[in-house]
Amino acid sequence: MGATIQRAATPSLRACPSCREGRLHEATHERVFRPHGKAVVVQLLTSKCDHCGAEAPSAAQHQENLRRLAARKPHYGELLMGQEILALRRKYGLTQQQASQIFGKGKIAFSRYESETTFPDESTTRLLTLAIEKPDVLRWLADRAGVDIPLWRQRCEDSRMAIRPIPDRVAQVAVKRRLDFHTPDGDALVSKNGWRQVSVRAHPPRLETTKTRLQEFREAA
Repeated sequence: MGATIQRAATPSLRACPSCREGRLHEATHERVFRPHGKAVVVQLLTSKCDHCGAEAPSAAQHQENLRRLAARKPHYGELLMGQEILALRRKYGLTQQQASQIFGKGKIAFSRYESETTFPDESTTRLLTLAIEKPDVLRWLADRAGVDIPLWRQRCEDSRMAIRPIPDRVAQVAVKRRLDFHTPDGDALVSKNGWRQVSVRAHPPRLETTKTRLQEFREAA
C-alpha cells in the first residue's frame, strides 16, 4: 500500500498483549497513497513491543489514525478513498465478491479498490458514490445482479430509528387567575364561594349581561 517508515517516539509502559514480556513504546509509521498519481503521505501512530516487535495501537491512537486518514480526502477530488469503499461494503455485510457482482466487476476488483492498488473507473466511481448516498441505488443494483444484501433489513431499521420523531412532552399547567367583577353601577360585588355574586337590584338587562359573562368565565376556569 505504500512505504512504511518506523520512527521512535515518546515511550509508553503498556505491557505487550502478544508476548506479555515486553513493553509497548509509541512509534509512528508512514503510509503513502497515490491518488491521481501524486504521493500523499499520512503519518500514523502505533505502539511497538521492545521484546517481540509486535505492534498494538491503543484505542486513542486508532481514533487519531482514522482522523488523519480521513483528512487526506481533499487530495482525491471525485475519487473514492479505499476506506470509503470498504465502509460501504461492511455496512451492508457484503463480501468483496458480492460487491464485485453488484457493480459488475472482476472477483478481485474490490480488494484492489480498498487497498488503493487501483482506483475504480469513472462510471464505477459514480455508481459507488450513488450507492453510498442513496441506499436504494445499491438495492436496485443488487436485485439486478441477483445478489442478496445480508444487512439490508437491519440498515433500514437503523434509518427508521434515526428519523423517528421524538414526541413532544409539553407539560400542561393549569393556571388559576383571580377575577374581580363589578356591577355596572360601580357597586362592589359580594364574595361567595370564591366567586363574585352579582346583585339584581338595578339595571336588569345590564346585570343579565354581566351574569352571562361571569358564567362564561366560570366554565373557562
